[in-house]
Amino acid sequence: MASISRYRGDTAVDRFTVKDSDGAVINITSYTFLLTVDEKKNPANTATQVFQIAGTIIDAANGIVEFEPTTGNANQDPGTYWYDVQMIDPDGLITTLAKDEYIFVQDITK
Repeated sequence: MASISRYRGDTAVDRFTVKDSDGAVINITSYTFLLTVDEKKNPANTATQVFQIAGTIIDAANGIVEFEPTTGNANQDPGTYWYDVQMIDPDGLITTLAKDEYIFVQDITK
């Protein structure tokens, strides 16, 4: 996965397609997902966490999950933050699917 860049205040979804190490799509029926944004790349705890969003499975058979930020989530100071996406399978096993920059760019319309 790659960095995410969005204008401050925009609430468009972040969409991911979950694939295995060979690039094949994973059926994500009964899985859960979390996208967490933090001020730090490697936080020691949740003290610098900016927000966390539960994923919504859009198409389980094709591995598609979306994260829809609220207005409050999207209204951050422009700058570079960090995110990761975790997948929890039906047995409770956690896999981090992505970790990268989450960039808020200054908008014009307030």
